Amino acid sequence: MLKNLKNNLFDHLWLKLFALVLAFVLWFAVMNLEDSTITKTVYGISVEMLNGDTMLENGVVYDVTEGDTVDIVVKGPRSIVENLEYTSFEAYADLSHLSVTNSTIISVKTNDTVSERNSKLLTITPINQYVTLSIEEETEKSIPVKVITTGNAKTGLALGSAAPAPNMITVKGPESVLANIVEARAVVDVSNADMDIEETVRVGCIDGYGAAIQKDNIKLSDEKVTVSIPVYNTKAIPVNVSTIGNPGDGFGIRGINFEPTKILVAGEDEDLDRISSIDITDVSVADAQDTIEKNVDILSYLPDNIIIADDTAEIAISVNVERVSTKEITLSTSNINILGINKELDYQLDNAQNLKIKVTGFEEDLADINIDSLNPRISVKDLNLGEYELEVAFDESEKYTIEGTYTVKLEIKEGQ
Repeated sequence: MLKNLKNNLFDHLWLKLFALVLAFVLWFAVMNLEDSTITKTVYGISVEMLNGDTMLENGVVYDVTEGDTVDIVVKGPRSIVENLEYTSFEAYADLSHLSVTNSTIISVKTNDTVSERNSKLLTITPINQYVTLSIEEETEKSIPVKVITTGNAKTGLALGSAAPAPNMITVKGPESVLANIVEARAVVDVSNADMDIEETVRVGCIDGYGAAIQKDNIKLSDEKVTVSIPVYNTKAIPVNVSTIGNPGDGFGIRGINFEPTKILVAGEDEDLDRISSIDITDVSVADAQDTIEKNVDILSYLPDNIIIADDTAEIAISVNVERVSTKEITLSTSNINILGINKELDYQLDNAQNLKIKVTGFEEDLADINIDSLNPRISVKDLNLGEYELEVAFDESEKYTIEGTYTVKLEIKEGQ
């Protein structure tokens, strides 16, 4: 039996060895196809500047004009390269080895997110290989501190003006960098604030476009400022608008429209108690013959200790100026009411008088006006026997104006 088993093991040995070799070759081919060598471009790897202090010690400062980030081509097995991102690498430039053109080479390697074994299988080629510097004398400038708030105070409350301390700081660095800096900005979160705020916050430099300037080679005299912001109660107050002057001949003010009609203001409680309205009384219509439209700044009509609590900065005003018409209405003595009569006396108006009453207003308002709606009347209270010339009184209205004055003759006699 043992002899037969031995014979079976060694029968066709060469075929068995061939099959084993073929299986290995196939396995090797498949593995190489699945994990072939590929290349990948990785963009935007930040370059760390080393030994920059050596230049600062010599009284000069630098600004990176080219090469603060580097792009690379990385080559290696697919299984490794496919998972690489810019966060998989670190790059640095040694500023103590500058060339005569103020340039130095950029070195790139994988960081500790890539194993040492996998790192050895990679080839890294920087696309932009150099850092170039602009070397300048150090200068300084003073810039204002601006406070930016995020969020909103608690409902019913409003923020006063923010006051940073200090309100100016000094920044030092290359002149080319400082030329772009316009302010230092401090950001304070005021969400749901219900009492005065005092907070110490970091500041950052801002250019003319509102973008942050993040440079290692600039120094601030104060990296933090203390910001104080008062929190006030609010009050909604009405807006009143009136005009000065008179429109051109033959024209009148049809109406005054404005928005908003109420403004939300804020301030100390005792100051809020003293303000009940915003009165805009200087909108001129002198000699106007057409509609007047203008925007007025609300702040100019508020006391110094009162602020606007919402986003409204202006009142939009429209004064509708239109042509006026004149209507003549006949007044006879029978239309005149005599007030304050003494029943023991006799009152006689001069029947020969028919007066033409001139009424001016806008045409559509005059259409329905008649002598009865004017309510013409005279008063004879305390008058004794005799002849009198009395002025006729009429009802006043915003819709019309009675031009001139009108009188009638009255004789008072003994009653019959």
